[in-house]
Amino acid sequence: MPKLQNTLVILPYDPNWKTEFERIRDFLMDHIGDLIIKIEHIGSTSVPGLCAKPIIDLVAVIESYDVFPQIVSRLEKIGFQHEGDKGIKEREAFRRIIPDDFMDYHFYVCPKNSKEYLRQTRFRNALIKNPQIAEEYGKLKTRLVGEVNGDRVLYTNSKTDFILNVINRVYDNGDMKNISQNIYDNQTFFDGYKKLRENPDNANLLEEKPALFSLAPDLTGLSVLDLGCGYGENCAEFLRLGAAKVVGIDISAKMLEVAKRETSGVEYIHADMSDLSVIEGNFDVVFSSLAIHYIEDFGKLCAQVFDLLNPHGYFIFSQEHPFTTAPLKGASWTKNENGERLHYNLSDYQRCGKRETTWFIDGVIKYHRTFSEVVNTLLTTGFSIEGMLEPAPSEELIDRLPYYADELHKPNFLLIKVRKK
Repeated sequence: MPKLQNTLVILPYDPNWKTEFERIRDFLMDHIGDLIIKIEHIGSTSVPGLCAKPIIDLVAVIESYDVFPQIVSRLEKIGFQHEGDKGIKEREAFRRIIPDDFMDYHFYVCPKNSKEYLRQTRFRNALIKNPQIAEEYGKLKTRLVGEVNGDRVLYTNSKTDFILNVINRVYDNGDMKNISQNIYDNQTFFDGYKKLRENPDNANLLEEKPALFSLAPDLTGLSVLDLGCGYGENCAEFLRLGAAKVVGIDISAKMLEVAKRETSGVEYIHADMSDLSVIEGNFDVVFSSLAIHYIEDFGKLCAQVFDLLNPHGYFIFSQEHPFTTAPLKGASWTKNENGERLHYNLSDYQRCGKRETTWFIDGVIKYHRTFSEVVNTLLTTGFSIEGMLEPAPSEELIDRLPYYADELHKPNFLLIKVRKK
């Protein structure tokens, strides 16, 4: 492949970068795999959707320097030259001095507690979990390329403050702070989700939304807060139903752009609903449509909603059904010899906590809670339960769209209506 090591070029994200990393990683693992803990993909090419120099950055993580001489010896035999730490402590650089068929790459070896290794992986993880920060970083990189006239050192140094600020914002004593993942600003996810929601036969439109509004009280003259308001369709509906005030909050800047463009009369706030301290005032009704399962600390959310509600106010929300969020390895069905689904296999139901799945993109994070955890958290907060729904498809819907019959085995959604005592 053509080598671009001495040029400063920023290209749009290429999914093949992940494939190329895997090729290089597998090659290296064949030679030093027994001496190391793992090889990780770092740098901008490791962040889906982020523009980058077309150079793969890899780091081999070692337990300690005890194995380092053996690693140097083995790498030398396959054409690598050890270049020292190049001014960065505990980050050993290697360069392959014989031709290969890989795209450009930088390869490093670091102890597992190396400050540079931790800095690189923390920054990468922060960008992956927070696409809005990755978008800011991409804009900075693009701007710098036009300003530094090919000076790679100046380009690198000009990014340092941004990187350190992100790490300080996102991490607390080495642990990532409780900031919700913003998958909706990932362009691939955004495009896929938008296409899904535009489909008139989607389950949100045919099942979840009618169920949500069936639980709503008369909104005439009431104040409404919508958590995870997305494109603002529900906010517009609240106004149509007579609400005097509607506020929508969402973590996705891209969705709020659409909401502000397509609806009027709504106050939109760009913020993470995992911390509602940014919301001022009180409300008669708080709604949330299919966002709760992205929130790690449900107890904190319930407490903050309770404080935001006026006396006897309502909290009405939908979430993915606990049967849907339960499996650690994704949905599983028993099928007949023709491949038709017979019944749903429930697993890992009592194993509450984080789930990582693929939905338009890899690494989508959700949180599973049992029925009892959801209900008891609401009761402990001080709410009284007024209603629960698990929408099922009608016979007419199944006749028109037979695949909806699967939901007779497992509902997609759980909706709950509670009231502040």
